[in-house]
Amino acid sequence: MIKPKQLSAALFIVAAVSLGGCSASSTEHEHMHAAANISMEPIKVELGWSPEQGRVNEPVLFQAVVTQAGEPVDDAREVLFEIVSNNDATVKLELKGTAAGNGVYEAETVFEQEGGYSVTSHVTARTQHSMPSRELTVVP
Repeated sequence: MIKPKQLSAALFIVAAVSLGGCSASSTEHEHMHAAANISMEPIKVELGWSPEQGRVNEPVLFQAVVTQAGEPVDDAREVLFEIVSNNDATVKLELKGTAAGNGVYEAETVFEQEGGYSVTSHVTARTQHSMPSRELTVVP
């Protein structure tokens, strides 16, 4: 049979362990609140470039316009433009996008070869990832 002192000690230990699990550091609380404030509305990425048709040895400016719930996203964690030649998959570029303001991220390059290219923007923002693709033609 359990003695009253042993029962009291066992109940005290169970209560202390149970209540101790309810406390967390302020960092954990801040992280949980920050995650709760993130919208689950999907990010939208509009991929484009200028000029619309590239020319060999002339610059092409790539843009990714990132929005969420109709508002610009200026805090994207990563924006990359992946460009792969349709004629030779070993010809591949990865350009890091830089923030230009109002949800716009840009990168520029010059193409040395004419042909078709597949352009994919990889955007990571607000716990989400989007990667729209389009085809670019580079003429002589």
